[in-house]
Amino acid sequence: MKPAREDPTSGPSREVWVDIGRIGKPFGLKGEVVIHYYGDAPDRFEVGSQVFLVTRGGRRSLRVASSRRMPRKLVARFDGCHSIEEIKPWVNAVLQIRAQDLPPLEGPQAYHFELIGLKVYAADGRYLGVLEEILATGANDVYCIRHEGREVLIPAIQDAIESVDPDEGRMTLKNLEGLIDP
Repeated sequence: MKPAREDPTSGPSREVWVDIGRIGKPFGLKGEVVIHYYGDAPDRFEVGSQVFLVTRGGRRSLRVASSRRMPRKLVARFDGCHSIEEIKPWVNAVLQIRAQDLPPLEGPQAYHFELIGLKVYAADGRYLGVLEEILATGANDVYCIRHEGREVLIPAIQDAIESVDPDEGRMTLKNLEGLIDP
């Protein structure tokens, strides 16, 4: 899942939006599109689900009319879309949901958008930088921590992470030899 974005037009209690996918090319002639989903997002495209299409014209609510999975992507059609002409302008548009609509996670887990922006510290208290990007590598994610032109890559595994506190905006790494240069 991609980072969340605040909607600056939502007033004092700004809504937080989470990117869950991107519209790819049309699939056939009857209004279906390929969707490149992020993370665990294929479940967000089940029939009847509401998603939001973000284009230069703004955000538009869509309801999934049909959906079928393919390797690493899915094909979907939205209510009211019946031709290729209707969906062609949407190619490369982002699909989002409200952060408040995400299901709660069990235990000490956090969504990617909750981790991006955390200040990261070594076990000895040294400030290492800000978690700016999360790379999906297959086996496990890798956290990209950047500070003053320096980048540290940390595997997102229990053996490397001491604690994560999104409410405090902080992550602390374990003191593993070779993980972080002094």
